[in-house]
Amino acid sequence: MKPHRFLKEAGNLLNSMREIRRDLHKHPELGTQEMRTSRIVADYLKHLGLDVRTNIGGYGVVATLSAKEAEKCLALRADMDALPMEEKNDVPYASTRPGIAHCCGHDGHTAILLGTASLLCKFSDLLNGSVKFVFQPSEDTAPGGAIPMIADGALRKPDVDGIFSLHLNPDLPEGSAGVKSGFCTISSAEFILKMIGKGCHVASPHEGVDPVIMAAMVIMAGQTIVSRKKNPLDPAILSFCNVRGGTASNIVPEEVTLTGSIRALNPEKREALANELDQVARGVAGTCGGTCRLTVKREYPSVFNHPELAAEFKDSACKILPAENVIDIPSPSMTGEDVAYFHEKVPGVHWSLGTANPAKGFTHPLHSPFFDFNEEAMALGAAIHASCAVDFLGNRQKGPLSLFEGSAFKGSGG
Repeated sequence: MKPHRFLKEAGNLLNSMREIRRDLHKHPELGTQEMRTSRIVADYLKHLGLDVRTNIGGYGVVATLSAKEAEKCLALRADMDALPMEEKNDVPYASTRPGIAHCCGHDGHTAILLGTASLLCKFSDLLNGSVKFVFQPSEDTAPGGAIPMIADGALRKPDVDGIFSLHLNPDLPEGSAGVKSGFCTISSAEFILKMIGKGCHVASPHEGVDPVIMAAMVIMAGQTIVSRKKNPLDPAILSFCNVRGGTASNIVPEEVTLTGSIRALNPEKREALANELDQVARGVAGTCGGTCRLTVKREYPSVFNHPELAAEFKDSACKILPAENVIDIPSPSMTGEDVAYFHEKVPGVHWSLGTANPAKGFTHPLHSPFFDFNEEAMALGAAIHASCAVDFLGNRQKGPLSLFEGSAFKGSGG
């Protein structure tokens, strides 16, 4: 298989992508705070001569490449925000901001899409339509940056007919790309559960109601909701991730707060899990003589990959990669992704770029303080994105996509 011209040119752009990625990695910004990042992105796109709009839904940036007079437009989207966590990698480009790090791969996503913009500007004669580059803030901070961008017209002028995005995936080998047709992520929610008792001296526990004990009982009983009440073939998560309460070793506190995540393939099952947790908490509180209060913050819906577009993605990726390296992902990821809101407006594909490389030590999962990746993979991501853009616009000259009843896709525009 001869190297595709996109891949060859992406290799020439690799140093530029690496420089951008490392700069963003050293200076990460949390969701809704991506002022510096968006400025770097906008300046790069303006240098390419693109029509650039800034401050879309916050610090969002949208740039349009209008290669030919045509009705169709494809959007390519990347997220820009970092995580509120401490990085532990000992590398020259490690985060310089305490408690903030790009252990999510979004710095790579941004650099890849900027490289893609350069590629498509060079090969614009191959485009049968327009390409819109969407750089989104605040993916990892619910309610996310997609909804404000849509409200600010990110999918309008020109109207977008489809959208593609990628995520680095350390579960797939470097040099591969993967896609899941249909639902590819789950519907998520954050819960905050307060177990409320009656404070007292630790020497007189009979005079109080211990919320620490109630919290422990809820954690234990809560684990049976998924393991014993749900079909094990139906993906679902109810996880307790944080426990807070108490001020001293000789005081039984008034309350303990539990926070965590509820995840299921669709919002209805997510609601059912929340109701089950509420019943468990009320039962424990009633037994112990206390009370409880559950708050559920609904987060992102499931991402639906349009089946026809997923098939087109594989064809496009096979022009860049050997066919055996284009992987059908068998089951949805249990992560949440607010690109789902874009997919509710236009058909789309959210695909995975493999980054696992044990020989070079790139084995840590996303959101690990040690997550990193071989930056050479960015050239592959940019080349695949460019191939998808050319093929999508070419395929739409042949005919429209079908609608799929029951999917998250509702129609075009937004």
